[in-house]
Amino acid sequence: MAGMSNEVRKNIRAWGASADPELNQKTKAMFASLIDPPSGVTEALDIAYGDNPRQKLDVYRVEDGRKNKTIVVYIPGGGFTGGDKRQDPVFFGNVGRFFARHGFVGVCANYRLAPEFQWPAASQDIDNAVKWIKANAERFGGDAKKVVVFGHSAGAAHVASYLFDPDIRGGDKVIAGVLASGMYALRPGEVRANVARYFGDDEATFERRSALTHVGGFKVPVFVALSEFDPAYLAAPAFEMARALTLRDKKAPPIVRLDDHNHFSSMCTFGTSDTAFSAPALRFIAANGG
Repeated sequence: MAGMSNEVRKNIRAWGASADPELNQKTKAMFASLIDPPSGVTEALDIAYGDNPRQKLDVYRVEDGRKNKTIVVYIPGGGFTGGDKRQDPVFFGNVGRFFARHGFVGVCANYRLAPEFQWPAASQDIDNAVKWIKANAERFGGDAKKVVVFGHSAGAAHVASYLFDPDIRGGDKVIAGVLASGMYALRPGEVRANVARYFGDDEATFERRSALTHVGGFKVPVFVALSEFDPAYLAAPAFEMARALTLRDKKAPPIVRLDDHNHFSSMCTFGTSDTAFSAPALRFIAANGG
């Protein structure tokens, strides 16, 4: 684990592979003191991009006079029924501030949640958030033509649907996507209860509602990430997505396995000395027009 202590590495390995809320809390508590302080970044919080209370986003930027910056939009996880862009003073402002400090406009966006709002509501929200961001890019120093969407866990599932669903077609609207530790296909016997609350449990709909089904119809560049200690049901889909992108592009996509990380620690590293995830993410964005 580059830049991190042996104690952090030891704890993550000892805790093992899980996506349980208890592990989320322990991991974030361990990383909170390692995040760079928030100084130097201007924050505009809880900006509405729709009428629902969940349809809000935060914008992070450095006021350096530069214009036409690439905009990186982060979509957090939460098991389809929870999660928040700013669940505490540290996370996930650490992601927005990280990108702001590296010459981008950082955005963290919420979306409507299951069971009240089901598929494809969250991906439609990403679409509406991106539309708002493009319409208002200039006021934040951003370039409306250079937007990257980045999702983790359930957020990655929503971003994948946004990018590849033939009715939303986000892959035609952004320059790139980053998918981390998400679920991209629905299969009989493998849909967990929280997933069914969003996607439904009608097996006849699974193929249509699986982002993986539609990858071949879009050329948008995608970077795939997973953690060594992701639970299997969230690690295996990364390889399925990489396979689909390989068949689409006739070459392997950028993919990284984050050694000594669990499902939650990967996003906790943004703004720390551990650059195992953030460095290749930055390289990918730069290589694709960012």
